[in-house]
Amino acid sequence: MNDLHTMLVIDDEASICSAFERFFQPRGWAVHTAGSAAEGLAACRRRRSDVIFLDVRLPDADGLEVLDELRSIAPRVPVVVITAYGGLQTVMRSLSGRAFDYLPKPLDLDRAAEVARRAMRGDSARPAATGAGADDGVVGTSPAMQEVFKQVARVARQDATVLILGQTGTGKEVVARTLHAHSRRHDGPFVAVNCGALPETLVESELFGHTRGAFTGATQARAGRFEIADGGTLLLDEVGELPPAAQVKLLRALDTHCLERVGSVQPVEVNVRIVAATNRDLEADVRSGRFRADLYYRLAVVQIALPPLAERPEDIVPLAEHFLQLGGGPAPALSAPAAEMLRRYTWAGNVRELRNAIAHARAVCPGAAIGPEDLPETVQRGRPGPAHSGEATTADAAEQYVAALGPDAGDAYRHAVTPVERAVIAAALRRCGGNQSRAAAWLGLHRNTLRKKLRRLSLAADD
Repeated sequence: MNDLHTMLVIDDEASICSAFERFFQPRGWAVHTAGSAAEGLAACRRRRSDVIFLDVRLPDADGLEVLDELRSIAPRVPVVVITAYGGLQTVMRSLSGRAFDYLPKPLDLDRAAEVARRAMRGDSARPAATGAGADDGVVGTSPAMQEVFKQVARVARQDATVLILGQTGTGKEVVARTLHAHSRRHDGPFVAVNCGALPETLVESELFGHTRGAFTGATQARAGRFEIADGGTLLLDEVGELPPAAQVKLLRALDTHCLERVGSVQPVEVNVRIVAATNRDLEADVRSGRFRADLYYRLAVVQIALPPLAERPEDIVPLAEHFLQLGGGPAPALSAPAAEMLRRYTWAGNVRELRNAIAHARAVCPGAAIGPEDLPETVQRGRPGPAHSGEATTADAAEQYVAALGPDAGDAYRHAVTPVERAVIAAALRRCGGNQSRAAAWLGLHRNTLRKKLRRLSLAADD
């Protein structure tokens, strides 16, 4: 970069402005700063900038409203939105307002520099979404969730098929509903079907419908979930549980946009966006022959991987406070000891378990603040219940490993952790087709952190 490159930073935090100056000026940037919306707009009119970094919360205006004004003053200048209040709605509003990109606080200045370089290369802004403004119930300030938010914002307005991956309780259906709410189809139906809950003999009838007399008990014709979702979005939850015959018929429906009711050969045309979700490793199922490879590739046009709650502990308390507001009426506060207890607990049931714990606490809390005694007994004990048996087994294995090493083990930690770390990262790379950015997002790591680990572990993207 040469000294002709000029940056405008609009942020009321002096420390942020100073950090930009210290980081970017030695790298050949002229950095100008403004502490308010008025100062920022005046600076934008006064001199041309090559890139603008804009805080969402300013003392005299909503930063996203300022974004509209910046776009009218300097329509060709890339604007990068930065904020410490990074919920999904903020990401949606930022990108739908034609921001070039979005960065959460605390800022990673190396990442900010990467965004600035892309802006200078003239890379186009990613596709953005608009749509319903309702509360999405998707909360998180962790880097992993910020990546999820950006993926949702980028693909919501498209009709591409999306495969949502994640453990049970991580919020796959919530993300699917958010994709629909912010899509061009938001006025159409959203239909969810749990493929794992359907009896194998009725799967095809439930999905594609049937004619009268198609089988015993079919006393009248019935539309399937595909037809009911026409013009909208169909969520195929636990899609990995579909039996082979239904997989064949689903693939045909996806390829032709037509279906045949059970008992009929008359094609019915449908216009449906498919969002699939699973807690299974579909790639492993493809390798074992349990799931069709051609169907997998048809479903996984875009993949969104939701991290387990245990891998984003900074989101636990914000989520708990969000759930407290959902019960209607005045909500009790979350006391500091209760918040600490929530942070220390291992959430094997992920966000769903946390939501149930908060519902329990709110129901039994007699006062204005939830204390540790109001939380479920399993959370108070801080020990896994039945659903956590795998974690208990892991802990026992670790105890046995340490005991076997003896008092002079030396670098026991490295010997124990490195093979596991290497295996997990290699599996993530395989899952993401060798794409390091996607693997980093799936692991909840920054891309540069993953690259350092790859070098340290002597791993290549195709390992």
